[in-house]
Amino acid sequence: MFAVSALFLIFAIKIIITIIYMKKTYLFLLAGALICACTNKPNEAAQTSENATTEVAENDQKDATDTTAAESKEVAEAAPVAKPMPLADCPGKDKHISVKLSKLDDGQKAEISLDGKVIQTITDELFTDWYDQQPDEFIHFVDADFDGNTDIFLGAGESRTYSTILLWKPDKKCFERYGSLGEPSLQNPVFSAADKAIYNGGSNSASEEEFTKDVWKNGQLKTAETLFCYTNETSKKEYKLYDAAKKLVKASNNLKDMPEEWQNILKTINK
Repeated sequence: MFAVSALFLIFAIKIIITIIYMKKTYLFLLAGALICACTNKPNEAAQTSENATTEVAENDQKDATDTTAAESKEVAEAAPVAKPMPLADCPGKDKHISVKLSKLDDGQKAEISLDGKVIQTITDELFTDWYDQQPDEFIHFVDADFDGNTDIFLGAGESRTYSTILLWKPDKKCFERYGSLGEPSLQNPVFSAADKAIYNGGSNSASEEEFTKDVWKNGQLKTAETLFCYTNETSKKEYKLYDAAKKLVKASNNLKDMPEEWQNILKTINK
């Protein structure tokens, strides 16, 4: 009986020792796993941080690209600055307005239609008589007084010729002639919406040219500046600019010394 008890006790002790050994093994494995986990966590955190930084950088770059694209689009869609328009660039046809010209013994007749319906007829000496040119070559549509409405310019608009401006009057629903034949001269006109002025002029003689900058004031064209261009005995140019009071503002034998607007206007007129 005692021998059986002793054997049972020894067997029990072996089992306990084995269990303890196994637990130590499990603890060792668990500790190793924890160490690996702790070792890998910084790497994962670093990778996560790196990924986050990359993502932020990519988002910032995308935002910058989108902003640049938006700015470019805004610039592209912005209304362009109005450039001076010479008479030759003014259209000869309009979507709503049409003019039929016919020659009379003492002038011309202009029959004006709006959307196909005749609204008025003007009979007068409207411009210098044509020679071999067709009537349609004397018709131009332009906002001559810069009020947003389409007006009619009749004539060749060349040096030593006379032309006429017919201004649209919204309150009267008709066109009215501005000035009279030869006043204003309207030679080689250039319409500048930027400063709401009509530049015009041309040759007075073989050695002198005269150009004016006319602006609208209270429904009237007033000369704001006058530029004279002389050709001296040595065939060199001399420029003199006067203000509205005919006071000399600047004189030079070099066009580049004149205000930039005048440089551009003369280039436009003489091109």
